Amino acid sequence: MSVLDYSPNFNSEQAIRLAKQLYDLDCSANHLPSERDQNFLLQTNQGERFVLKIANGLEERAMLEAQTGAMEHVAKSISFCPHLIPTKGGEAIATVQLPSDAKHFIRLMTYLPGTPLGSVKRHSDELLYDLGYRIGQLTNALQGFDHPALHRDFHWDLANGLDIVRKNEKLIQDKNLREIVFKLASDFERHTTLLPDLPKSIIHNDANDYNLLAGGGNDPYTRNQNIVGLIDFGDMVYSYTVGDLA
Repeated sequence: MSVLDYSPNFNSEQAIRLAKQLYDLDCSANHLPSERDQNFLLQTNQGERFVLKIANGLEERAMLEAQTGAMEHVAKSISFCPHLIPTKGGEAIATVQLPSDAKHFIRLMTYLPGTPLGSVKRHSDELLYDLGYRIGQLTNALQGFDHPALHRDFHWDLANGLDIVRKNEKLIQDKNLREIVFKLASDFERHTTLLPDLPKSIIHNDANDYNLLAGGGNDPYTRNQNIVGLIDFGDMVYSYTVGDLA
């Protein structure tokens, strides 16, 4: 069975009850995209918005504690990442036990408004500059943070990239795409002697164009030409510091 087989399957009504029970929120709930967990956008009658995150059944508490710690750490110096809202009992992470005996960890986050970068049609030079600038800010903000759970052998760690490509490259059926992957892997392999000298630290490791939020700009084409948010700390890892920018 894969990790997706342990994805939570709560409906909106259940999310509303959890929000009231755990956070004393009277709100509506709508599904948000998630690969292996479950997210709901909560909105109160006063217009406040939050994100209720229900973790995959296989998620370890230590990983969630690491994510929470990282968000609290970066909040000291940057404001474009979400932060955690404790339960009415003061818990950072709550637990819900289903009749099926399945257990899921629950957290409530602040909501960051914006448009996913992948949905912004025109990427201006200013937007790309701001993207690099924000990633640099995040890298600096994460300095000094560490957690044992993030020192892990992780499939999506760029430090493992070459090994994973070499192991799976024959599965690429498209001939042209396979040749491109072969060439990039070979080019990279020639420079692996430089890797031991690269600095390492905790990195976000998932600044993809659907975890980055744009908005607030005055670009005449889209008016969404600044990076205003970076979400989803679930793929953090101790790796090459330059990995986030890469």
